[in-house]
Amino acid sequence: MRKVLPARICLVLASAVLMSGCSALFMNRPPLGDGPLPEGTCATSALAPVLDAAMGAFMISGMIGIATDDDEDDDVALVIAALPTAAWGASAYKGFNWTDECRRRQSLSEESIADHLRALARNAGAPDDS
Repeated sequence: MRKVLPARICLVLASAVLMSGCSALFMNRPPLGDGPLPEGTCATSALAPVLDAAMGAFMISGMIGIATDDDEDDDVALVIAALPTAAWGASAYKGFNWTDECRRRQSLSEESIADHLRALARNAGAPDDS
């Protein structure tokens, strides 16, 4: 039993990295900056973050099952289950933020885009004060 536990821990750690979530693996995040974006630059669909949140909720229900079980190794099992749960939760959080940011920046009007380009052109010639 002693030799199996480190192998299980390594397996769970590797799977936590591999199961980092749909949002982290498959979404295009908005480019850095605050200006408007053309259509198709980043992901506006919330499907990936919803799947991440659902998987995180499923993992939490499993953790509740482990915590209510009368087994002696509950602490180790909870720590091991918490790693992929945290990865799915972080991926859902990032995915929802990226989707909101992408939608906000793509919804800027044509006039906002023109104003932003004019501001960039003015700032390009100005020296940096920092």
